[in-house]
Amino acid sequence: MSGPSFVIGNIAKGDDLWNRGNVVEDIWKVLQKGNVLLKAHRRFGKSSIMYRLYEEPRDGFVVVFQDTEGISDPLDFITTLLSGIHQNETLRVRLKEGMKKFLKKASSRIDEVEIAEFRVKIREEIKDNYQEKGGELLKSLVRPGENIVFIVDELPVLIQRIEEKHGKRTVRDFLHWFRQIRQSPELQNLRWVVGGSIGIEHILKQVGVGTKVINDFEIIRVGPFSEKDAREYIKALLRNEGRLKKILVKAIDKVTALIGAPVPYFIQIVLKESIHEMRRQGRKTLTEKMIERAYYNGALGPASRTYFEHYFTRLSEYYDEEKERVAKRLILEVARQGEIKKKDLFRLFKQACEGKMKEEIFSYLMTDIENDFYVSYDTEKDSYSFTTNILRDWWLRYYDLVEE
Repeated sequence: MSGPSFVIGNIAKGDDLWNRGNVVEDIWKVLQKGNVLLKAHRRFGKSSIMYRLYEEPRDGFVVVFQDTEGISDPLDFITTLLSGIHQNETLRVRLKEGMKKFLKKASSRIDEVEIAEFRVKIREEIKDNYQEKGGELLKSLVRPGENIVFIVDELPVLIQRIEEKHGKRTVRDFLHWFRQIRQSPELQNLRWVVGGSIGIEHILKQVGVGTKVINDFEIIRVGPFSEKDAREYIKALLRNEGRLKKILVKAIDKVTALIGAPVPYFIQIVLKESIHEMRRQGRKTLTEKMIERAYYNGALGPASRTYFEHYFTRLSEYYDEEKERVAKRLILEVARQGEIKKKDLFRLFKQACEGKMKEEIFSYLMTDIENDFYVSYDTEKDSYSFTTNILRDWWLRYYDLVEE
């Protein structure tokens, strides 16, 4: 039986990527002439959408998908990028010829070595001047009438890691070089799709460059499913994974009510636990009571903490101890109140930081909290609230004892 499967936390490929055709189409339209910054909350399926571009390239496009996770050096960025070319025979031949033209130690066996060795060779050759030599190697790939798309996920995280290892000056030089590459007339046939699930504007300001280094990107946002798409996705998963012939409307209603904003990641978690509960009871029909039990005892249970723990631990990765403490306090208060006025949350911020932080830090923290924890700001009500019930319930269950 064809249909979506559970791919919790992994890239959704083929039938597992559900109804994101409009976003994919929008990206291809922009790539005809420009570059894309794909913005989304974590777990909205951003990486899966980017992989679909690689999985099903359009005519006239060659797509290079390379995971940049763990990279903390500009040299490693360009090395990893070029090593992705190794998997495309046509581009590999071009790169080989490009290396022969100006690199003294270029190997005649470039097209024969393994990717790891290939990466080491490139790194050795361009380490003295990655900006100039990296640009030259990219130029060697370009051919008239053909567009090469480079996919770079989590650019904000890459920026943070480079800054942590090398400092602000290095990351500023890298960002200006990266923009020059995108703006170069000789490289106009190169296209870029970069992704980010955290507030990139905040990070750029922190390193002292501002948004001018990314203002050539067209922003495309990935949101949660519409109610209609979510319900169809739930039915498809229950049929394919649960092998259910009869799906109660009230069961679908229960799932959507418990989760809140229909995020694919959370839908999968709840449905997986619900199917497990149904089978544990030896039943063939999923009921509201089963779903509720699965939600509180399974999805939010101790055994499932790994599904959500990164939402908590990542705060320590972004902030120093004091900002981390204040951020957790703000998130907890939004969770406790359900909905809280911005002025009241700002008052809590000033109280929590005891005047040790500038007022603009509140805005930065809330931007990151909105991006990472599905907290939304309502401009009409001037208030904040969780858009996902499941993440709010998880936070209250495990972290309601955060120091006040």
